[in-house]
Amino acid sequence: MGEEDNKNQLENTKERSIIIIGSKGVGKTTMAYRFLEKEEIPKPTIAMDYSFGRKAGKSLVKDVIHIWEVGHLSSSLISAAMTGASLTHSPRHITLVIVLDLTSPDVLWSILEESLTAARCALKMSFSNDIIEEMKSHRINEIRRSSEKQIDPFPMKLYFDLKKKQIIGRTLRAVTCNLAADLQYYSSKDSGLVRKMKELLSHHGFGNHPVKGCCSDYRQALWIPAGTDSFTAIDFVISSSRPSSILDIIKRNYENEFPQKSKDTEKEFEDPINDPNFNEPIIDRLRLQREEEIAVNLQDMMEGRTPRIIIPEPY
Repeated sequence: MGEEDNKNQLENTKERSIIIIGSKGVGKTTMAYRFLEKEEIPKPTIAMDYSFGRKAGKSLVKDVIHIWEVGHLSSSLISAAMTGASLTHSPRHITLVIVLDLTSPDVLWSILEESLTAARCALKMSFSNDIIEEMKSHRINEIRRSSEKQIDPFPMKLYFDLKKKQIIGRTLRAVTCNLAADLQYYSSKDSGLVRKMKELLSHHGFGNHPVKGCCSDYRQALWIPAGTDSFTAIDFVISSSRPSSILDIIKRNYENEFPQKSKDTEKEFEDPINDPNFNEPIIDRLRLQREEEIAVNLQDMMEGRTPRIIIPEPY
């Protein structure tokens, strides 16, 4: 099979991928499980989790959605998910979901900025400049109905999913308008929002019809499809004509209201080794045995009984 034939096959496949990144501990795994209708109890994602689902129905066409949940905002991990996804279908069939926690406005922008930076780096690590430009051109064609000309579309389909009003809402609308992204508020405790989330992920994952409707009332859960908003509608004044500087303007306005905490003041997550959710009796026993051997060898070296630490053979 030639390179062109392989490209056409990846373009025409019914498979899609969704990569989930963003804030820690806000229910990304729970959201994925709800969509896939899995009954398991979610566990914290240390590095990356992969799962998949098939579209229900009698069609002979294999509609498959691959879900990659990245637990740490690392460009290498996100790149691994992007590369893995592109093995079975075109990169244009990847949707990036950024989950932000509205209950923590003092770190919201930091997480958003970190997520976008890691995602852009991952794109460059995974695909050539030609492919990225092709993806970006395709996104521009998808949102031609948008009246905004000063936007900077993200090359992949992008979806912001948020947990829990006017400053934050306007800021997020401005960001998603600039990136040509979907914006949806979400809570696993609201059946209506869960249903809306399933409809949106089904649209991106299986190619179902776009989710109907729109809500820009800040007193309710926002739902704004990509390409349907504008800075005029948001009442957001953009003085710059350069799309690349718009996010900086939005950032300054937001941080004037919600100064962001520095990384040093954020709560450090506990070592997963001590987390009962990750008990592995055999592995834990071998790890403990190896630690004891190293401790004995280190003590011998400190007391001069051996010139160096003896490295045991692998089990």
